[in-house]
Amino acid sequence: MKKMKILSLALCLLLVLSLLTPSALAAETEAAEETAETTAETEAPNDPDQYRNNPLSGAPEYEADCGAALLIELQSGTVVYAKNEEDIMFPASLTKIMTCMLALQYGKLDDVLTVSETAVAGIAEAGGEVKLEVGEQLTLRNVLYYLMVVSSNEAANVVAEYISADIPTFVTLMNTTAKELGCTNTHFVTPHGLHDSNHYTTAKDLSIITRHALNNETFREITSTAAYDVPATNKQEPRHLVSTNYLISTETLGDYYYPNAIGIKTGYTSAAGRCVISRASDGNLNLLCIILNASTDLREDGSVRYNNFVEARKLFDYGFENFSYAQVVTKLQPTDQVPVQYAKDHKGVVLIPSENINCLLPKEYDKSKITTQYTLSNPQGLTAPIEQGEKVGTLQAFYNGQLIGETTVETLTSVEASVPESLQESVDFMAEYGWIILLLIGLVVLLLLLLWIRAIVHRRRRRSAMRQRRPGGGR
Repeated sequence: MKKMKILSLALCLLLVLSLLTPSALAAETEAAEETAETTAETEAPNDPDQYRNNPLSGAPEYEADCGAALLIELQSGTVVYAKNEEDIMFPASLTKIMTCMLALQYGKLDDVLTVSETAVAGIAEAGGEVKLEVGEQLTLRNVLYYLMVVSSNEAANVVAEYISADIPTFVTLMNTTAKELGCTNTHFVTPHGLHDSNHYTTAKDLSIITRHALNNETFREITSTAAYDVPATNKQEPRHLVSTNYLISTETLGDYYYPNAIGIKTGYTSAAGRCVISRASDGNLNLLCIILNASTDLREDGSVRYNNFVEARKLFDYGFENFSYAQVVTKLQPTDQVPVQYAKDHKGVVLIPSENINCLLPKEYDKSKITTQYTLSNPQGLTAPIEQGEKVGTLQAFYNGQLIGETTVETLTSVEASVPESLQESVDFMAEYGWIILLLIGLVVLLLLLLWIRAIVHRRRRRSAMRQRRPGGGR
């Protein structure tokens, strides 16, 4: 292999003059300009992550009747609807999503926890209903069902003391975790969410926390439970817990039940208003809905209307009725044909998408607004040899300027090189660094010339000295 490299380098030295001729330089410049033009044409029109923070354009108009709302399609992460998603809001008991998530991350479900006096202190005075007794012992699993099914505030404190020994340390963990997840407008003061003016978040940040929590199977199981039976403890008889989330429960107010709903958590204080986070699936779409600061209305018959559930149902219907997945890119449709440097017979190669791109779009979307752009991984272009199916770039699909999906692009066929690969590598090297080699060769020649001149001068001086040492040589 070393001999081949040396031979290739030697051949390249012979070819260097031809590579650096005006015609070769002109051809190289033309290829560079063509590559630059291709890159400019395929540059994405906007930030690839920007669309995830903005609802899809072209959808039917909708206005949620609440302080803030967010609807996200979970499979793609696409924001389907947003209203005031970055406005500061009070989360109330939606806070417990973070508390439950940390309990599952750092705790053991079969550990037995004891309700302390500090866990219960102040709950009743703040307007919360105390459901656990001081000294009562329950497994972490049962404490979490109290926390998420019936929204027990003292259960949140019990979790905090179990995970971090005291509540303030646990709250610090909550805030640190929120920042690590990417939440930018969230600050927790308690593990339960009873009102505090310095305890706040946004719909966007809550979506980040909830989506992270949903990665845990036990979290999904607990939060989708409509009713749960707690066995007897050392303080209380067996109890039957019914979810405060009327979207998934029919045991209380069946008017709000939504068949496709799955969990997750409700929240309410007079300052926060009616809040709910839930997800729903129709077998095609998997939606996450966040409703904050909805109102409580009094009906004509004297009953109470909880508008967090009303708005959640409406927003779910809006998502299922108006959006679906559509195939906007297929592997059967070539992306482009591009030139290949050093290709045998000067052939180019056809690029195709590596995968189909299926995107979430409005059901009545405008097909003329679908555009695709590709970018080569190597800005200098493609160089032979190339294998069939070799991934050489990225293809992005846009709808009305918004990024909706991407895949790689690959070569449809292989491309042979016009010279052996090892020689081609040397040619490429020489084409890029030939001037340096020529400079070095020139320096070596100059050095040899100086040494030759020095040798001649030295030889002449030596002969002159020898003549002077001969008898009569100085005369």
